[in-house]
Amino acid sequence: MDNLRVLTTFIRIADTGSFRKAAHELGITPQGASNHIRQLEDWVGVRLFNRTTRKVNLTPEGMSFYDTCSVAMHTIEKGVETLHQTSERIVGNVRVAAPYGFGWRFVAPALTRFLDLYPDVNVELVVQNQVPDLVAQGIDVGILGDPLPDSSMIAKNFATMQQVLCAAPSYLQRYGIPTEIEDLAHHRCINMRNWITGKVMPWMFRKPDGVVTQEVQARFTANDGDCELQAVLNGGGIAQLSAYRVASYVREKRLKVVLMKYAFDKYSFYIYLPHRKHVPKKNRALADFLFKELSNHPDLKPLVGAG
Repeated sequence: MDNLRVLTTFIRIADTGSFRKAAHELGITPQGASNHIRQLEDWVGVRLFNRTTRKVNLTPEGMSFYDTCSVAMHTIEKGVETLHQTSERIVGNVRVAAPYGFGWRFVAPALTRFLDLYPDVNVELVVQNQVPDLVAQGIDVGILGDPLPDSSMIAKNFATMQQVLCAAPSYLQRYGIPTEIEDLAHHRCINMRNWITGKVMPWMFRKPDGVVTQEVQARFTANDGDCELQAVLNGGGIAQLSAYRVASYVREKRLKVVLMKYAFDKYSFYIYLPHRKHVPKKNRALADFLFKELSNHPDLKPLVGAG
């Protein structure tokens, strides 16, 4: 028995004094309304209505039960109204997930500006180098690179990440500038070991006939992209890094991109909402804000120029 549906039928019949009128308002047949009341009376164990061919009246037990149900239904309706109003207001708590490097570089600074715009919203930022468990961690808004793990997400691409070769000017002055991929065999290379798989990540290059993969011998290997970056900044050698990590250093001339003609787009980054339906306004406001902020961030624009 659908308890809520049956109780709604009972209340409408009591209010209208008619099975037929109540059935019409509820979009069911009079026979359906009669079946609901029969199920309800079997459930509670008492007769709720006295029925004649012309009139429908509540029994004393029915009147007492009606009073109880009316109060309960009013409470439910107020609760639904409150939830609806809350979902339409930009107020409450929002939990945001982002990869570690992205979190401190781009998301945390953007969130401080968001809080200035929306003083009734509280934000918690969760940074981790893994795909979050959206349900267990209660994530409302997030940032991920592809491939996205769940097709039910609302995901919007805000940047495509290049992989570029970089070195410090001091290193290039000492060892020279490579002009072809083959020249890398004579350079000090810095590698990245995937902290999840434990495997050294190969370098990839875009050529006219497609992307090629090449293993390189490294003098230095790290399992963290920012440690790898620090080694490059200090003249340790050449590394293949995501453009967003190095863009500001390239502008400041602390790093130089080499072999730019072989740079390739590795993956895209997305702002996502875990669900497509019933998204609170606060969550959508934050997702839209982050999309605008990150889409326009200079460090997330494609690097140009040749090395």
